[in-house]
Amino acid sequence: MNVQQYISSAAANVDQIDATLPIEMTNTTGTYMKDLNEYCLLEIFSCSLLTPMDLCSLAETCQLFKQMTQRAFPKDFGILSPDAFNCRYTIEWKNHAMFDQTVDVHHVKRILKHFGRNLCKLSIRHQDVVNLIAKYCDDVKLKRLEIYSMQSIHWECMKLKSLFQGLLALSVHGYDRFVTSTYINCDSLVELKITGCVTVLKNTFPKLERFTFRDHVGWYANNDDNTDSISQFVRRHKHLRFLDLVGSSIYCCSDLVDAIGKNCGELVELTLRCLKRPMIIFDVSNAISLPKLRELDVLTDIENWNQVDALLQSSSALEKVTLLFLYDVQLYVFDVLSKLENLRELMLVCNHYRTIPWSKVAQLRKLSLSALASPYFPSNLPDIIRQLTNLEELEFDDYCGKDAFVLTKKEFLQIVKIVERRPSVLTLKCRYKFNLPKIWNKNQKVRLIQ
Repeated sequence: MNVQQYISSAAANVDQIDATLPIEMTNTTGTYMKDLNEYCLLEIFSCSLLTPMDLCSLAETCQLFKQMTQRAFPKDFGILSPDAFNCRYTIEWKNHAMFDQTVDVHHVKRILKHFGRNLCKLSIRHQDVVNLIAKYCDDVKLKRLEIYSMQSIHWECMKLKSLFQGLLALSVHGYDRFVTSTYINCDSLVELKITGCVTVLKNTFPKLERFTFRDHVGWYANNDDNTDSISQFVRRHKHLRFLDLVGSSIYCCSDLVDAIGKNCGELVELTLRCLKRPMIIFDVSNAISLPKLRELDVLTDIENWNQVDALLQSSSALEKVTLLFLYDVQLYVFDVLSKLENLRELMLVCNHYRTIPWSKVAQLRKLSLSALASPYFPSNLPDIIRQLTNLEELEFDDYCGKDAFVLTKKEFLQIVKIVERRPSVLTLKCRYKFNLPKIWNKNQKVRLIQ
């Protein structure tokens, strides 16, 4: 059914409904769309077949159509810029996914002119869109804003100053060519994501709960040290529940760990993959406490082993732990993990898995293993499963882009024999090189996912 057919059908349906309405509200002789009553027009303009540009064209027809399209246009919509090399924007709104809704700047201007007050999500990469937003969207109640690769974040924030008051989520990706601080008045902010633009860290957001920091994309040899800026930022935000810090410009040092441990009592999830290696071992001065911490993802190395130890011991409520080892697995970690009674999921990323005392983490329900640099995995897989008596899922992840592990038929049959008396089914996620139907039994307690 095309648009014209839909309009005709909608008009016929509304005419039937109008039979129960007062006579003055029905159309008895009209033959044009402008003769239709408001109910019929609203039904037509709300059609999911109409694109944003169709509604713009209707809004530009007459005052009545403009009023009807403003009522029919989705209350919340977004304008997204997909990448730095594409000048076309994507219009995002519910129930209109069937069309390719990519538009150029001219069309963005038309949409903002007529329906800018409904804008709730905005992703910008180009100066021209910033100017349009500043012109047409003074009273917009924007909830999510993403700023990419602007030449000067400071000046863009100044132009969009009136939009920050109601923001719930802000993402800033890029860097400010000027060293001046970027002041953002955004007291309602709940989520903040920063890539490279450290000047934003000088701000304070009283309601912030989620904070993510990444090094600028492409800064592979970043010599900057952002540890102090991030530590100070964490100290000012004591209501953080999700903290995600990954980058080559961050030290996992005592100052940062202490800042987290002493100020983030509400923390539920923590990711701390600091790639900048200190020249000396830093000590955590006092035991830290993160009583609500449920998930921990941390990169561990010889130089920061005591910081990792302090984080693992900071919460007895830990349920999921991810450990990425730059070199050999440090076996002391399993002494700490063995004391975590609520630990259910463990993911290890390292070079090999020799000599690991698996029996110390028998409380595990899920185990994920990834090869960091080489596709080497233990040859005693059945023995690992034998020691993990509560295991329900075991996954071998292809972290290094190779076939990290292939399960053999012999190992599979050994595993089946080990778990056949256990109350739960064991799920194995890996590659296997045998013909499954020939050896599969409906009563077996092992399920394979390739």
